[in-house]
Amino acid sequence: MKRLLLAAALTALTVMQAPAAWWAENDYVTGSNGLKKNSLTLFSTSSSAFTSGLNLSFYKDSAGYRDKVYSFRLPLMYSGHGHFISLKPFVYPVSPQTRSGAAGGRFYFLTSLGESESESYLHLIVSGAWARQKAFITRPGSPAGRKTFSESAYELQLEKSFFGQFFIQASAAGFPKVPGVPNSRLVSPVLDQSDMALLGTFRPLTAVPEWAMTAQIARNMRPDFESHLYAGYSKISFRQAEQINSVIAGMKLGLNDKSSLDLAYNASRQEGSAWKNYYRILLQIFF
Repeated sequence: MKRLLLAAALTALTVMQAPAAWWAENDYVTGSNGLKKNSLTLFSTSSSAFTSGLNLSFYKDSAGYRDKVYSFRLPLMYSGHGHFISLKPFVYPVSPQTRSGAAGGRFYFLTSLGESESESYLHLIVSGAWARQKAFITRPGSPAGRKTFSESAYELQLEKSFFGQFFIQASAAGFPKVPGVPNSRLVSPVLDQSDMALLGTFRPLTAVPEWAMTAQIARNMRPDFESHLYAGYSKISFRQAEQINSVIAGMKLGLNDKSSLDLAYNASRQEGSAWKNYYRILLQIFF
């Protein structure tokens, strides 16, 4: 959900005057099926335009990933006048337990439609992602076999700010068919599809999606309170699994000049199953 406020963070990056700055984010999620997900990212700005980072994360749950699945990311960002470019390569080393792995990257481009300095901005965001996975696949009447295959995703987002107080974002993502996978079932793939596109859920989703739709709103409580309130809804359709509906609500609090805390709740339900509950704590600290 923090993506909804990404534009505000990008604006801050463009006006930073210090030649170098560091900050860290720790993103922790827990919830149903014993889910534990933790992500630590260190960012550095070498100038007012360029930012790089290093991320290490893992997830595990009692439903299918009892052992930790690790992943690494190297976000690279460039912020210019009225536009923003991001490239995020990622790697999931082959897990000894699932014998699955993945590698790929996501390209992200944001541009302002209209006056970029106005607090009532409109942003257009276009992104694309590609990944190569290695996982076991089962087919009717055939034994399971490990296969290497590629997948991709394309996404379009619009984000509107009203006087810097209200924010609305809508996105749509499509995932083209994967040759050899549509009529097969993946066995414990490790790639979290949220690395490919915005899915609006805290739970790692490893089944190959067909499409995803999200809508998000936020309210800036400044100057009365140093906080944002936000909520969102998403619907995700998969090629070999039932659809998922997901709802998120949360609050981002400014603790002081150098730190903020994001507390959020996510309820998601796969059709034919009960609702699952997830809780998130995101701590951001500037040095």
